[in-house]
Amino acid sequence: MDIPRDPAVAERRILPALPDADPTLGEIRWERWEPALTMTHIDPTCSTCAFPGPLSTAFGKTFHTPPTSRVRVARSTRERPAKWTTVQHRAYWCITHWAVRCPSCDEMHVYRQQDWTEIHYRPPTTERAVPPTEDNVLF
Repeated sequence: MDIPRDPAVAERRILPALPDADPTLGEIRWERWEPALTMTHIDPTCSTCAFPGPLSTAFGKTFHTPPTSRVRVARSTRERPAKWTTVQHRAYWCITHWAVRCPSCDEMHVYRQQDWTEIHYRPPTTERAVPPTEDNVLF
């Protein structure tokens, strides 16, 4: 049985998966891939396949619960000292990760912005990224 294929779906590429979690910060929610900003002091080409650029970037967010803090409830007067209480501020999603990917060879690096350590690497997947061998066998 021949299944008809939608041409729009057939031309869509499958992008490499980003990590779902960071061992130290927990679950990561990723935004869409977007073209990287062009900066004059950074080379926009891919170092693996020489794609002229721009590369694609995505930001990842983790859930942050701020520490409790003390707030003053009532001012002090001559008769009594100030009243204080401990409050818990609302938790929120904050940008903590950055991913960069080459649209041509799909090589991908994922960094934690806290200390700029690489937490994930995905090697290139196209033949252009792999150097040719004498017998023309890739692997």
